[in-house]
Amino acid sequence: MYAVYSPNPADAGVISELILQSDCGMLTALFGARVQDLLRWLLDRRDNPYSSSHALVVTEVLAGEARGPAIGAMVGALVSTTRAADLRTAAHLARWYGPAVIARLPRLARAGAALEGLRRNDFYLSNIAVLPAQRGRGAGAFLLRAAEHRARGAGAPRLVLDVEAHNDGARAFYFRMGYARESEVGIDLGRHGVFSFLRLARML
Repeated sequence: MYAVYSPNPADAGVISELILQSDCGMLTALFGARVQDLLRWLLDRRDNPYSSSHALVVTEVLAGEARGPAIGAMVGALVSTTRAADLRTAAHLARWYGPAVIARLPRLARAGAALEGLRRNDFYLSNIAVLPAQRGRGAGAFLLRAAEHRARGAGAPRLVLDVEAHNDGARAFYFRMGYARESEVGIDLGRHGVFSFLRLARML
C-alpha cells in the first residue's frame, strides 16, 4: 500500500536524486557537476520550478501504519505558475552561481523555450521517478495519479509531460496510463548536447 505526502526538508536528498534519475543528462548540461547540490538548495526556496511546494513524495505504508522512507517523487506545476516565477528563479540562480550565471543564460533560455507550446493552465510534470529497486510494483502509477489529482485541484484541464524519445519502457508506461502523443520536442544546447523528447498529454 502506498501513500503520498508533501516533502519535508529531510526528503531533499532523495528528491534531488530522483529528479536526476528521471533526467536524461540535460540538467547536468544546464547546471553543471554540482546539479544535485543545486536541486537540494532550490527545493528549500520559494518561487522556482523545483520548490518543495511543487513536489510530492510516495512512500510505502508499512505494518502498523508506519510510513516508510521516500521511494519516489514528482515535481510539477501549472505553466502559469512556472512562468510567473521566472524572475525569482533567475535571482536564485544568480545567487548560487554569482557572475558565472551569465555564461549559462543562453542554455537556460533554450531549455525554457520548450514550454512555449504549452497553455498557461496546463499542468507540466517536469520530473517523476521511483527508486530502481522499487519499480514495477505500482508506486509509479500511484504517484502519477496523485500528480493528476494535484493538477485537477489546481484547475488544470490536462497534464503534460515529456519523455525521452528512445525510452520505450517509459513511453509504454504512459500509454498504459492513458497518455497520448502530442508532439516532438527538441532542445539544442549546442556543444552541451541535443535532447529529444516526445510530448505526451492526458485530459483530466
